[in-house]
Amino acid sequence: MFSQGEGPVVRSVSQPDSQENTASSSQGTIIQLTENFRLNPDLGEFVATIYSHQFKPQKVQSRKLALRLQGIADMSGKSRDFGVNSHILAKMETFLLGLSDVMLRKPQSVLKAPRFRTNVPLAELDRETESQTISDPTHQPVSLSLIQLKTWSSSAEQFGYETHVHGEAAIAAALVAALRFCAPEDDIFVATPHRVQREAVKSALGRLKRPEKTLEETLEDVTIEEENYLDKVTVDTIERLQGSEASFVICLFSLPEVHSADLGFLLGRRRLNVAISRAKTLCILVTSSQVLCPPVSVFANEETAKGYAFLKAYEDRAWSCDVSVDVGGL
Repeated sequence: MFSQGEGPVVRSVSQPDSQENTASSSQGTIIQLTENFRLNPDLGEFVATIYSHQFKPQKVQSRKLALRLQGIADMSGKSRDFGVNSHILAKMETFLLGLSDVMLRKPQSVLKAPRFRTNVPLAELDRETESQTISDPTHQPVSLSLIQLKTWSSSAEQFGYETHVHGEAAIAAALVAALRFCAPEDDIFVATPHRVQREAVKSALGRLKRPEKTLEETLEDVTIEEENYLDKVTVDTIERLQGSEASFVICLFSLPEVHSADLGFLLGRRRLNVAISRAKTLCILVTSSQVLCPPVSVFANEETAKGYAFLKAYEDRAWSCDVSVDVGGL
C-alpha cells in the first residue's frame, strides 16, 4: 500500500504561514517540507501542484544528459541486433533524439511542445553548481516527457488487454535498450501499475541483447561487463518502487481502445504521483487516448477526478509524441 506521506525527498522545512498549512493530531503538528534535493525544478514544480507550497529546487538537470542522448544516433545505420523490434526501436530513438534537440535548443519536428511552461526562472533551471547562477542559453532542461501509444493489429480486427500490454512492453524494452546504449552508468525504473505489465516487460527485456562493439568502442568502455547489462534496470509495480529512485523512470499507464474498466485504478492520484516522482533526471510516461480522454462517467468518483487532473497537469507540462505499434507483428 502507498504511504500517506509519500512525496519528494527533502532535507529542510519551512514554518507554515497559516493554520491551513498545518494539521494537528495526537502525534503533533505536520509541517510541509519545501526544499527539494532530488527532483529537477520542472518535475518538482509539477509534483508540487498537489501540495500547499511550491518546492524550492536544490538540484538541476545537467547539460550532459542532452549530449548523452545525442549518442543514440550511433544506434542507427549499424548492423547490430538489440533484441527488440527494429521499427519500435527506431521510433524510440527518434523520440529520445527529439528530447535531446529540445534540451540543446535545436530545431525539431518530432515532439509537441508543452501547453504550460514552468514558472521556475530560467537562470535557476540552468544552474549547474551552487556558485553558477547565470543561465545557459544553449540548454533547456526537460524532465517530463510523454508517449501517447496507440496499438493496432495487422493480423486481427480485435485484440484484448494482454495483447496491448505486449505492445506497451515492447516500447519499454526499446527505451531501455536506447538508454542503456547512451547512458550505461545510469539506473532505470520501469514502473507498472499491474503485475501482468511487469511480467510482460521482464519477458521483453529478457530478449534484449547487448550489441557487439567494435574494438575501439570496447577499449573506450570497459566498465560494464556482459553479465551486468541489465543490473541497473528495475521492473516492478509502483507499490514496490515506493521510496526508491532512479535517473530514468518509464511509467506504463496505457490502455487499448474501448477498454475503460481499469481507469479508476490507473487514475489514482497517489499512484501516479509515486510513479512519476521516482525520477531524478527524466520521466517518460507511456499512456493512451483512452486514459487521457476517458468517459465522462469516470469523473463521478472524486478521487479518480483528482487523479485525472494530476495526469492532465503532467500532459500540459510534457514534451510529447504519438506512437503507433502493430501488436500483430510482435
